[in-house]
Amino acid sequence: MKYQMDVVGDKKGRAPRVDYRIEAGHGVMTTASRVVPLRPGFLLNISAVRPGIGARFRFEIGKAPVQFGFIVSGSNRCTYHDGRLKNETHLLQQGSNGIYYFPQTSGIIESDNDAGVFVVSILTTANFLDKYFQNDTRALSHAFKNVICEKGAQFFWRGKASPAKMALLSQIIQNNYSGAVQKLFLESRVLELMAWQLHECLDTASADSQDRCSLKKTDVERIRAARELLLRDFDHPPSVAMLARMVGINEKKLKAGFKQVFGQPVFESFRDYRLERAREMLVSGAVTVSEAAYQIGYQSLSHFSRAFRERYGLNPKEYGRLRGTA
Repeated sequence: MKYQMDVVGDKKGRAPRVDYRIEAGHGVMTTASRVVPLRPGFLLNISAVRPGIGARFRFEIGKAPVQFGFIVSGSNRCTYHDGRLKNETHLLQQGSNGIYYFPQTSGIIESDNDAGVFVVSILTTANFLDKYFQNDTRALSHAFKNVICEKGAQFFWRGKASPAKMALLSQIIQNNYSGAVQKLFLESRVLELMAWQLHECLDTASADSQDRCSLKKTDVERIRAARELLLRDFDHPPSVAMLARMVGINEKKLKAGFKQVFGQPVFESFRDYRLERAREMLVSGAVTVSEAAYQIGYQSLSHFSRAFRERYGLNPKEYGRLRGTA
């Protein structure tokens, strides 16, 4: 089975378009799966792999589109064979979202065997995005300018999970419109979702450039050691000041360096790690919601439920309903 995507020029001089194809065995994809062209160089893809299959797809990207991707339910495991992420494997789980630009890249995508996966992706051309930013290039980070200019450098940015994004995705998936009205509705919601992602991405790049500090190899080793110490005790995690003393690094450098190395502030990373452990326990069915909360250090079930919803877009009790089996 195979995914293939490319940006194809038009011999008549019209705007480039995204050529997206998927080859799947019978019964692998649910009836929710569809590709919706919205404008030249701009399309919406919904791919839902049934639970219990554990589908494995090869993917090949030529002249890459810019992808805005969202995991609505289940998970994908992506292994890259080329470029910046060569030989890396990324687990993209429910709530994962990001912007990706991977020209001349191939690899393997494997869906979760038990839960399947429900993916919403928006595919655009660099030319499509350039029309919005050509008079506001100062808003773009250096890395994203390279995407717009099709310099060939791969780009990868991961966004934050949020209930608001999940709500927009639900509107896109479950809308009851048809024909031209549906296309108009989908285009408005998809553009809103793209704007949300770009705003978050460019704000993050701006903050990172201001906070970036120079890290030596020994600094990175100490920061990684600090994370290991942080994750040892869910009930009584050390403070940042204590962590800095324990690994022998300046507190300010630990804070800034932690974000550089792991992409998140210290306790945001700690919170997400705990919640991911809880999510895994709930998926296994071996514990109740209360037991999962207690095991990762939450004394208040309401605080746990609120944090879980912020991270995954659903309450712990609601988790698992959105599986893409329709």
